Amino acid sequence: MNDTARQYDAVIREALVTHSDLGDTAREVDRDADLYAIGLTSLHSVRVLLSVEDALGVEIPEQHVGRALFSSIGHFNDVLLDITGSTSGAAR
Repeated sequence: MNDTARQYDAVIREALVTHSDLGDTAREVDRDADLYAIGLTSLHSVRVLLSVEDALGVEIPEQHVGRALFSSIGHFNDVLLDITGSTSGAAR
């Protein structure tokens, strides 16, 4: 994972800690874990999305916004890397 991917990962996790009921679990959860399966709700996903966009100064295009965005921290991170034109985080 490159530096940008690590930064995005930290921002996503902090947003999950702050804006969902996952709490500190979000700091330790595997980046490929299904966030809805471990307790994320649709209301919390909106709060997390807004927090991430605000923290990074980006707007995630509508075609990326939906349940799939939150399929995992890794997927969310990959979407951020893609829309910002950053180097792929695939080499984890």
